[in-house]
Amino acid sequence: MIKKSIFALLALSLIITSCSSDDDNGSNPIVPNAGTLSGGPFNFIVDGMADTVSGISTDPNAVGTNRTFVITDLDLNILGAPPTIEALEGVNFDGAGRGVCLIWYLRYENDTNIDTVTNAADLTGTFSLSNSIRVERGPYAGVLTGGPFTFAVDGMPDMVSGIGFEDPDGRVGTNALWIITDDTGMILGTPPSLSAVEGVDFDGAGPGVCFIWYLRYEDDTNIGTVTNANDLTGTFHLSNSIMVTRN
Repeated sequence: MIKKSIFALLALSLIITSCSSDDDNGSNPIVPNAGTLSGGPFNFIVDGMADTVSGISTDPNAVGTNRTFVITDLDLNILGAPPTIEALEGVNFDGAGRGVCLIWYLRYENDTNIDTVTNAADLTGTFSLSNSIRVERGPYAGVLTGGPFTFAVDGMPDMVSGIGFEDPDGRVGTNALWIITDDTGMILGTPPSLSAVEGVDFDGAGPGVCFIWYLRYEDDTNIGTVTNANDLTGTFHLSNSIMVTRN
């Protein structure tokens, strides 16, 4: 995993630092230690209103000549590097749109390449990266995988299987629901879980086409009153759909 790559690099940097400390003049180079970052996690709604973090604190025993916070996405692409806690607390996460990002604390020496890399997994030099704090910006339903499905209407039960998510950790939103619609968006059912979706007998619906969606939403969404998914309002995000054809 990418996170493992970071800590592998960290371990390597510490080994290099340890080996280089045995120089001619007996000097003891600094071994960075970012310590533990405290605070969060945070869950924001993407609604056009500013969302900023607060209450984050760094380890008082952290060590390193230089310091900065690093904001990444789940793939560790660097989205920003606020130099101070004040700068970090000034970041408007609502402006980034829906998704998930991570806040890290970095202590490092001058040989670290933080100014030139675009992904935290590519950090080299003498550095230490803290644990991360998760910031969810939602709702975000993610991307469904699996299907499409084609069944024969023959009186035998037909169930879907193998449906999943492209990013299992990337979904955001207070509430979650599955929605099955016809090809016009009319809601045929709202299974509360994936296991409930896999328990639906599509043979009983007769010939036709329907679609499976995943919904993440907040309490202001009108999913409880609408009959067509096209009429959804409020704070929500609907995934891509999976087609189910019944011949």
